[in-house]
Amino acid sequence: MKKQTSLGHDIVVITVITLIAGLLLGVVHSITAGPIAEQEEKTRIETQKAVFQAAESFEAVEGIKEDEALIQAVADAGLTKTVVDAVDIAYDAAGEPLGYVVTSLNKEGYGGEVKIMTGIDTTGEELKVNSIAFLTLAETAGMGMKADLPDFKDQFIDLVPGDDMVAYTKTGKSAPNEIDAISGSTVTTNAVTKATNAALVAVRYLEGGAS
Repeated sequence: MKKQTSLGHDIVVITVITLIAGLLLGVVHSITAGPIAEQEEKTRIETQKAVFQAAESFEAVEGIKEDEALIQAVADAGLTKTVVDAVDIAYDAAGEPLGYVVTSLNKEGYGGEVKIMTGIDTTGEELKVNSIAFLTLAETAGMGMKADLPDFKDQFIDLVPGDDMVAYTKTGKSAPNEIDAISGSTVTTNAVTKATNAALVAVRYLEGGAS
């Protein structure tokens, strides 16, 4: 009988502890959720401005992540494990559209997901990549993490690929749509290139052109 009483007591204690722990986690989440969301939104706006400095405001394109035609266009472009997560239209001070900021990701990075924002100017005769910025990058230090250094990342500034996709080379850039791969980090280079190309596919889709 004592053993049964002791067992029952232990079950009650464990149940109470579990309930209290759950309540505490809920309280902590409710306290931190607001500031975390505010910081994420601040980072998003700052990154938008970084990749499209000429823009004064941005407007989200609704439903882009679930757009089946765009999803198919990305797949048709051969961009495996690559997703267009969000698109924002960039406007100047007069409210005229300048282009887009595209958030895209590729899941084939060496350290997992590589997520970027790409600013793409549509005011010229051809699409121009203003620049890219990383939202998620967890590659190997001293190797894949070099993607966030100027030597690699700055290659995307004012890049005009024409009707082509961005391609990487290990033998030295020889075409307008090419970038030099990170030495010893082809996997990371490939992930960044695919994410950038997904942004181009999205903009060509929205502008009514071929992917």
